[in-house]
Amino acid sequence: MNSQINQRTKGKVYLVGAGPGDPELLTVKALKTLRIADVVFYDDLVSPRILGVCRKKIQMVYVGKRLGVHSCLQDEINDKLIQAASEFKTVVRLKGGDPSIFGRVGEEYASLLAEGISCEIVAGITTASGVASSLGFPLTHRDYAREILFLSGHKKDGVNSDAFKNLNCIGKTIIVYMGLNSIDLIISELLDAGNSKETNIAIIQNATLDTERVFTGNLDSIQSIIKENQVKSPAILVIGEIVKFYLEMENLKNDCSSILSPI
Repeated sequence: MNSQINQRTKGKVYLVGAGPGDPELLTVKALKTLRIADVVFYDDLVSPRILGVCRKKIQMVYVGKRLGVHSCLQDEINDKLIQAASEFKTVVRLKGGDPSIFGRVGEEYASLLAEGISCEIVAGITTASGVASSLGFPLTHRDYAREILFLSGHKKDGVNSDAFKNLNCIGKTIIVYMGLNSIDLIISELLDAGNSKETNIAIIQNATLDTERVFTGNLDSIQSIIKENQVKSPAILVIGEIVKFYLEMENLKNDCSSILSPI
């Protein structure tokens, strides 16, 4: 972009986290920002209900990206944001989850600053936290998990196999974003690292939405469970003994329910 665009730029760009899907998990700041936006560039993972909180008759631009399917390349999105900032007062780039966690916010932030455009990151609730609250389990527990790892199932140039090499799952809650398409390799690397086939794993599809589905198994069984249930993206993986805690709590709920049920 040339200096003329920089000189006439008056708009500000907000890089906003939409949360994991449930509109009630939008932060107050995100909601306020959406309601003053003149144009919103939104991701594939942003639900229609969240888009519905925006003002009527504003410009909505879809710039979704999923593994192998891109309506826009990242450089194109950067250019669109820069151009929009020269035309509108308030520009929102709306991203699923928290924009700072596997949301490419660094690339967009840097490109905007390089053009002298004012921008601000508005944090969102990341999908991992949304999953934990939705299903009713903690991400850490003194007896089950004393560490949390956030990993991506793929990187810019392919599958992120390096992240899972020599990874010991004991005592950790491992959250894998965008890992469904890499599940075979992830399991292979974890088993090669010496983890037991009985290591617990959960897959949550459409986390926090009405269409949420939860499947649990272990490193030995989860692939067949995915196939049998036709699990699709978006889905997040939770690996570790914290899944065992979740199952124990589900059993406890069922036991309490049966006790309290009328005769």
